[in-house]
Amino acid sequence: MPKRFRDIMPQPLPLALPERPESPSPSVSPRSLSSPNLSEFSSRVHQLFRTPRNIFGLFRQYCSEQPPSHDPEEYADLEDVSDDLPIATLASLQSASSSPLIDSSFYPYPNKSSFQLGEWYWNGGIQKSRESFRRLVSIVGDPQFCTEDVRRTDWRLVDTKLAVNDFDPPTDDGTEWMDEDAGWKRTPVSISVPFHSRARQPGPQNFLVGDFYHRSLISVIREKLANVQDMKRFHLEPFELFWRPSSEVPDVRVHGELYTSAAFVEAHRELQNAPREPGCNLPRVVIALMFWSDATELTSYGTAHLWPGYLYFGNESKYRRCKPSHHLCNHVAYFQAVGPCSFFHFIIP
Repeated sequence: MPKRFRDIMPQPLPLALPERPESPSPSVSPRSLSSPNLSEFSSRVHQLFRTPRNIFGLFRQYCSEQPPSHDPEEYADLEDVSDDLPIATLASLQSASSSPLIDSSFYPYPNKSSFQLGEWYWNGGIQKSRESFRRLVSIVGDPQFCTEDVRRTDWRLVDTKLAVNDFDPPTDDGTEWMDEDAGWKRTPVSISVPFHSRARQPGPQNFLVGDFYHRSLISVIREKLANVQDMKRFHLEPFELFWRPSSEVPDVRVHGELYTSAAFVEAHRELQNAPREPGCNLPRVVIALMFWSDATELTSYGTAHLWPGYLYFGNESKYRRCKPSHHLCNHVAYFQAVGPCSFFHFIIP
């Protein structure tokens, strides 16, 4: 068929198996140039490593002392870029999902069947749809679904354990949030409101806005780097993406991911050229944090709302970040609006 009628499936970028290094390109900061230590200068002379081109003419270029030690493109597949997979791929995914989980914990749910129903109830939204109903049917229709396990589950106790925070008073059963759910903090927020000289209490007065719920960004980063499954597709070393359909055409820079941008490459280069911490020989990488927030309604028939603070990692592909099924979004904060009534009663008691 003519090319305009062909449906070419997406292909991952070539693996980072560099060919012979090209001419060295010194990328050294002025501080290292002025240093008399010749070994330090030679260790910071970077070379260009290029991968072969794929069928679309795309290839990667690294500027580093040595080839990358970790290549996330090795684990890329069609599931990352498309929801319409071939029948064979869908069959393999369904068989993998139907296999029993080994050595896994569903706390605070006592078993897998209860966890699946609880996850559907809490994450399926208030207003159920056909897709939500179809998902429920797939859960209860699973041969491994056990109705006896669901019947014996104490749902009130499970919900109580899910609602416990670190800053709440300890309960009798000593329950607490585990793993990625831990680390939430509550900080009171107040603003200084000035009053004129003829007011009952002139001068600045503190107005308590409310409690600000937030998490430590360092703890979120640590949890991310400790996740073995996510680290497989986590780009620790940036690269430049080029397009060259044939050898007669010059290279064209391609922009699409944060870890291929000029800002990310420059930040990584500055970090490598910076002096190391005394006695530390660990690899140094840049972690890109992407924040976002929007208003979320808390009730179906009310006006109560807040602004959750979301965090994404720019080291992951945008094709995976935009798929909710990958669960790559992190809640790091919850913002509250100042109530007009409470502020009005504060300035006019």
